[in-house]
Amino acid sequence: MKRFLLIILIVIGLYSCEEPIAESSILKYSVENLEIPVSSNQLNSYQTQSSYKQNGNSILIGYNDKRHSLDFFNLDQGEVIASKKLEYDGPDGIGKIESLYIQSSDSIFVYEQGKLHLINSELSNKQSWDLFQIYGDLNLGVPQCNFYFKLYYDRDRKSVYFFMNPIGKSPEEIAILPLMTALDLETYEVDILPIYHSEYFKSVSGQVGFMTNLGFYGALKNQLIINYQYESSISDYHLVDDILTATINSKLQVVPSIPKTDDHIAYDEHAIENAQYLSPIPDPWRNLIYSIVWDRPRSANSNNSYLDKSQVLRVFDEELKLIKSIPLPDRTYQINNWFVNENGLYLNKAHPGDSLLNEDFLIFDVFKFEVN
Repeated sequence: MKRFLLIILIVIGLYSCEEPIAESSILKYSVENLEIPVSSNQLNSYQTQSSYKQNGNSILIGYNDKRHSLDFFNLDQGEVIASKKLEYDGPDGIGKIESLYIQSSDSIFVYEQGKLHLINSELSNKQSWDLFQIYGDLNLGVPQCNFYFKLYYDRDRKSVYFFMNPIGKSPEEIAILPLMTALDLETYEVDILPIYHSEYFKSVSGQVGFMTNLGFYGALKNQLIINYQYESSISDYHLVDDILTATINSKLQVVPSIPKTDDHIAYDEHAIENAQYLSPIPDPWRNLIYSIVWDRPRSANSNNSYLDKSQVLRVFDEELKLIKSIPLPDRTYQINNWFVNENGLYLNKAHPGDSLLNEDFLIFDVFKFEVN
């Protein structure tokens, strides 16, 4: 049973970071609450998930790492459809899934370390790609998808994209190595995209602590939308023109550098006390881009932890102009557990620091934006 609660309806003027947009430009948004009852076979939070449309219904598929299953939900009806167990071994064997992308009900791409699989809705393996074999001689690093760099299938180019993790490389080498590649699934050709770490990263010799991932969810109007965790800018890469464009009309904010150390506690403290710019989410239904800043705690306290970090939702237009920042309530949303479809932006209410968290429901706040 689905229960919707209309929480807020706000009409607000749009502002960029530096100058107001004309008063005639108005952003309206509302927030609706969706609660889906779950059993012990499902989770109340999925960091690996993807949504698609089937027979007029919005469907969410989440990877359940506790049961090694794919759990299917009808978002419009607010109910569980099925939970299907995966096999580790045999012809359909798949290891721990780190990212997935739903092309259709019969074409589900799943990524495990070193392998890409295409499976159908019955979880039968239709095709697999050995990424270590394909990328082995390129000396670019390890092709990965993860919580920050999502698996995305480009149907026009019949390609998927990977973040190149330069394991074992020096900061000087990392600064000049490409961060992103495209793999043609038909020809097995690897296209090296001219996307590198920023000038700021190079200026501090890559000493930004844990925040070295490239953020990526997908494309908007033939442009790949990306960001760096260590700075506030968002960029789009034009696939046709090979041009990389960054956000405009906004003052660049960066994470202060930290000396290289083997002390993980120092890196944790650095990450807790500074903003981390999480992956931008393109919204092709409204031509918007969403990005959440995982910011420092609102109050200074020596006992602060990751659970105390605040969150701010940023909304950009298709020209990469920041048009609104919305502070989010503390200890409410689980980071990276968000996605967008035609209904809106779904934020998962499953923060591990929420003492009132109800594990019997998969809960989302659905942000519905309307630009006039």
